[in-house]
Amino acid sequence: MRVALIAFAVLASTSFAQPTPTIERVPQFETDAVRCWKSIIPAGAQSALHRHDRGRTVVGLSGGELKTVTADGKATVHRFDAGKAYWLDADPPGEQHRDVNDTTKTIEVIVVEMK
Repeated sequence: MRVALIAFAVLASTSFAQPTPTIERVPQFETDAVRCWKSIIPAGAQSALHRHDRGRTVVGLSGGELKTVTADGKATVHRFDAGKAYWLDADPPGEQHRDVNDTTKTIEVIVVEMK
């Protein structure tokens, strides 16, 4: 009985790590002029450092606030309302950022990137 209680106490105090949510990028279509994808950004997810060499239109599907954080730590919050379209310029030369959803809800957007 004592062993069972000790085992239960150990299990109860062990924190089980939850998997880190990942951003899903679902291709929609591509032409000679544009590349289009749907981004699904779960609560708590963040992307790897990356950059956008081209301007793009972002259309909110299930809107929210998405933070972009540059490699040097500068943070900018972008608000994407559902049903609205936004233009984002190409990133400055040499600058990279990561997308961070530090809210409690999933954000979904359609991105149409100019080629």
